[in-house]
Amino acid sequence: MESITALVACAAAFSLSYYIGFNIASNATLAAMMSGASGLVFALMFFIMTVAVGMLVPDTFDPRQLGIHFVVLLPLMPIGSAIVAVLAHRHLERLEARRLPF
Repeated sequence: MESITALVACAAAFSLSYYIGFNIASNATLAAMMSGASGLVFALMFFIMTVAVGMLVPDTFDPRQLGIHFVVLLPLMPIGSAIVAVLAHRHLERLEARRLPF
């Protein structure tokens, strides 16, 4: 159960990072910073939501596995989100470069 919720949090963070890199950010550095912050927020929201559900519905989550997943997600999700956003922004720049007439 913890792994599934961690994968859902990763998918949400990476999809938001793709959107930031492709549509919102004006350069790659800004895309990386915005997506890193959103990845950190998603990691924290994963922890807060799973702890809240674990308190409301006992025996839903294993506390040890939840802590392990949180410790893994905390550094990796912002880094992965930043990479996704930079690659999306780079892809957008290449698409715009193809449209140039020269």
